[in-house]
Amino acid sequence: MRAVAAACGHRKPGAKERRMSTGEYPAGPRGRRLVGNRYDYERDRIAFLRRCQREYGDVFAFSARASVVTDPVLVHEILVRTNTDFGIEVDLFDDTPSEVIARETPTAMAGRRKSRPGVNRAAADAHSGRLVDVFHARLDTVLDGRVDVAAVMKSFVIHATADYCLGEGSEEIATAVADAAEYSTALMSSSLSLPRWLPVRAVRSAKAANSRLSELLHQRIRQRRARPHDTVRDLLDTMLRSDGGDLDDEGVYRTLSVMLRASHGVPGTTLAWAVLTLAREPDVAARIRAEAEALPAGGAVTAEDLPYNEAVVKELLRAYIPTWLMGREVRTHTTLGRWAFRPGQQVMMPVFLIHRDPRWWEEPERFDPDRWLGERPPHARFAYLPFGAGPRICLGNQIGMLQLVVALATLVREYEVTVADPDGVVMRPEALLIPAGLQATFTRRDSLTAASGSGTGRRGAR
Repeated sequence: MRAVAAACGHRKPGAKERRMSTGEYPAGPRGRRLVGNRYDYERDRIAFLRRCQREYGDVFAFSARASVVTDPVLVHEILVRTNTDFGIEVDLFDDTPSEVIARETPTAMAGRRKSRPGVNRAAADAHSGRLVDVFHARLDTVLDGRVDVAAVMKSFVIHATADYCLGEGSEEIATAVADAAEYSTALMSSSLSLPRWLPVRAVRSAKAANSRLSELLHQRIRQRRARPHDTVRDLLDTMLRSDGGDLDDEGVYRTLSVMLRASHGVPGTTLAWAVLTLAREPDVAARIRAEAEALPAGGAVTAEDLPYNEAVVKELLRAYIPTWLMGREVRTHTTLGRWAFRPGQQVMMPVFLIHRDPRWWEEPERFDPDRWLGERPPHARFAYLPFGAGPRICLGNQIGMLQLVVALATLVREYEVTVADPDGVVMRPEALLIPAGLQATFTRRDSLTAASGSGTGRRGAR
């Protein structure tokens, strides 16, 4: 999203700029005087990008500083070449210069390697029991009253991820993650780029929240080094005990920070879309419940125990991908296919368009979890990118999938959900793709059953 902010308002490149010795700069819409393409983009972001794709193809210029790529093969190549020809977008409120972050890439990758034993499928599955406990704890505080669904689900995922990463006593850090993510997301949702030094209230609040999170995480790392656990209990323990030499506090911090901040985005927002989908697709809800209720009581639950639930999650991540627009910064003079790029340019990748493209999917506008239950992938090569790809693929994709599958099964099996005006909820592509206006009431099914048995209960809404 920062790529859009950096790009908006700049002129379209001239013919000399489009013809380069190593390739061709892509063409694109000229835009309006003074504001460039910002006005048309803000009127309807997805429609604007689709219109440009139809007119200019799968690679087109948004401005002189940014291009858009919608070809899945080229997008995959960009993601694979991240850390070399392309760099990740700099954190909006990280004062570290981009060139310093580039030099620190080996440290960041070392942190990811050391965390792998703690974020693989087996480690994620072992956490399912505590995951259900956190889900109950968060939802049971909002029972029987209308609430903002996205806020509730994000709160659950943030607290579950903090528990996974840091263990008991992580509530204060979870709250700091939520504050930092909310402030940053609000600013990143705008295509108007605000300088980090600008003394406006929103920027000050975002920087203060990020500083608070950094302080708490560094404090927890120092405390754990000084008083380590006897056994591995969480991701922090895994990183501090991993083989291959010590990782300094900053390397541990950056890895944990990435995991915690990511929890605010994809899993929480996907669960909000799940709640809306259950209201709109009662047959899907019935199949989820039947599968969940067929499991034996007690014991750990894994995604493999819930194949239809997992298929629903995969379809949600296809149809309503929260990270609908990814970005990379060009680091070197390089080419992508027949296109040329210069250092400092931005590349935007609207994954939503790839996930909804009939060239890569059969009936992409239809919500169909069964497409995932066949023996072969239901999409063209590289056309499914819920967690990215390449060396910077989402570090917590395994725990994220477990959170989504287990939470969805628990929600449908143990709660009745009444969505207020599901037809009035709209898809809004901001920093995340959100179901704007989604509110619902959550009620425990066991309380409804007890009330019904006494003759005084009310019928639970589906």
